[in-house]
Amino acid sequence: MESTDQSPEVQLAAADATVISRPPKSLWRETLERLLRKPSAVVGLVILGTLLFIAIFAPVLATHDPLQVLLDVPEEGVGKRDKPCIHLFGCPGAGDSLFDATAASDIQMAALSATNSLISATSGNTITIWNRGSGKKLMDLQADQPIFAIDWSPNDQKILGITEDEVIVWDVNRRQIDRTLENPGGATLVKWNADGTRFLTASDRRVDLWDTLSWGVVSTIELESDLTEVAWNGNGTLVMTAAGRQVQLWNVFTGTAVTTLEHENPVTSARFNRGSTRIVTTAGTTLHVWNAASFAEERVIEYDQPLDNAAWSDDLSRGVERVMATSGNTGLMWSSRSGELLHEFDHGAPIEQIASSPLATRIFTKSEQLLRVWDATNGEHILSQETDGVLTSTAWQTNGGGILVADGDAVNILKTSDRQYIMGIDGNVRDQFSRVIYGTRLSLLVGLTTVTLAVIVGTISGAIAGFLGGWVDNVIMRIMDVMLAFPSLILAIAVVTVLGPGLINALTAISIVFIPAYARVARSGVLSVKEEDFVTADRALGVSQVRILFRRVLPNAMAPLIVQATLGIGTAILDAAALSFLGLGAQPPTPEWGAMLGAERNQVFTAPHLVFYPGIAIMITVLAFNLLGDGLRDALDPRLDR
Repeated sequence: MESTDQSPEVQLAAADATVISRPPKSLWRETLERLLRKPSAVVGLVILGTLLFIAIFAPVLATHDPLQVLLDVPEEGVGKRDKPCIHLFGCPGAGDSLFDATAASDIQMAALSATNSLISATSGNTITIWNRGSGKKLMDLQADQPIFAIDWSPNDQKILGITEDEVIVWDVNRRQIDRTLENPGGATLVKWNADGTRFLTASDRRVDLWDTLSWGVVSTIELESDLTEVAWNGNGTLVMTAAGRQVQLWNVFTGTAVTTLEHENPVTSARFNRGSTRIVTTAGTTLHVWNAASFAEERVIEYDQPLDNAAWSDDLSRGVERVMATSGNTGLMWSSRSGELLHEFDHGAPIEQIASSPLATRIFTKSEQLLRVWDATNGEHILSQETDGVLTSTAWQTNGGGILVADGDAVNILKTSDRQYIMGIDGNVRDQFSRVIYGTRLSLLVGLTTVTLAVIVGTISGAIAGFLGGWVDNVIMRIMDVMLAFPSLILAIAVVTVLGPGLINALTAISIVFIPAYARVARSGVLSVKEEDFVTADRALGVSQVRILFRRVLPNAMAPLIVQATLGIGTAILDAAALSFLGLGAQPPTPEWGAMLGAERNQVFTAPHLVFYPGIAIMITVLAFNLLGDGLRDALDPRLDR
């Protein structure tokens, strides 16, 4: 026995030191510390924290309403664009060139083909054609005389050209002249009709209508005054001419006048709207809107200066119906329904042309050396393009994303919008970034809601079965076995088919499918805990069965349920996305990731970013819950903590 030289005071202090100790850590604190020692779990927690932040602050983070069909889109007609642009990685901005080519000499006229796949430019006796998508020069078409005007056929297979006394028809596929037609009267303009069966040529006071079956003139329109404007209607059955103080509509089959719209002053311009249902004209200081069917004058708008260059900015599918005109340096826009002046565009030089993009979201005004683009919704200036030479041609692409510009010997297509759409827009012209942001909120809600319902029902069912045993156990678990016999997704589809498609019904179906898994886990845990000594002691003390189950047994069997539930949230999100992808879950236009994938799956090769962003969002979210569940499994089982 060893002796000590310590004094009684020191021994007492030592004894006190052995008595004083830290209070034991709570189970949750100890579990959290173990969890934070798992790198994968920390990564999962960081990702889920970020997703939760995005879900809570979605209205602040989203740049647009996710359900709104945008009117200020960067690529109008997104489903028909030539090349997808992943905006997150940078896209051409407003004023950047989408196409750039050079002709052999100065360009008198440039034009886009009807499908926007080809570009032609006239230089002297030559028509040069480029591929719009690749930018490559395809061919040169030659004439013996200078070409005054050209026009593409509706199917892009033929080009009409006007020389001093001939009409030349080129076959683009064979790259040669198809036929040459005598035109002794001369012409300065040529235009195909909508279906390519007829075309017209026009000079100062004469319009000839040609048929492509006989390739001859079928009727001639003689005018008393110099021609101001000539145009086909949408179906090619009427021709509109503006000359002197009259705008006349002519039957193309008989060559006779159908009606005459009289004006008090000489007509300076006349235009059909896109549907050819209405006509806008300018004469003096007055703008007139006419009904093209009844020929009634619907509206008269007075201005304090002479007007010219009447045009439409309309998209009736979206309720947009506006008329435009110019007066000197000013471009003007009115509501065609109320006559209210909406915007005035100060171009800064005398305007020669004003035109609207196909979806009526952009306006360009052109003078001899200056092109400006404006936002049609608020009148804001977007971009300017100035040149030392002369802008000989300007025209919108049919998808509205750019403007064809010919300047000297160069032809370009300028983009008309900026990079404000981070992830681009979907096929229904909605902001993809905002829809992915709001999809985070919906997907987390789907996962948490379905798993919560399944855990509650499944845990109670499994706990009762395991605790009571006997016939109760047999009945409950056989029901669960029957449900487990079906593949989960197939069973969910069957339930939704019975209940009907929709997000709430999809949540219900997924919850029902998940119940057996939690019931079996709860039953297993209860079976192992109910034989513990503290449960036997409670029974000996007369504690009620319900209290023993819910206050003593079930809390000690929750660890595997927590792990299973965490892993189940990711599976629930996947199943919900699958149902929405098949059209059985969230219905359009709800911004749910699976529904977004389903809506854009046909554009996976033409616009891959439309499926990339929601797909990667699903993957990251499911991965985060899997990492967290794996970490919780290790943290709740001390035997795995090494």
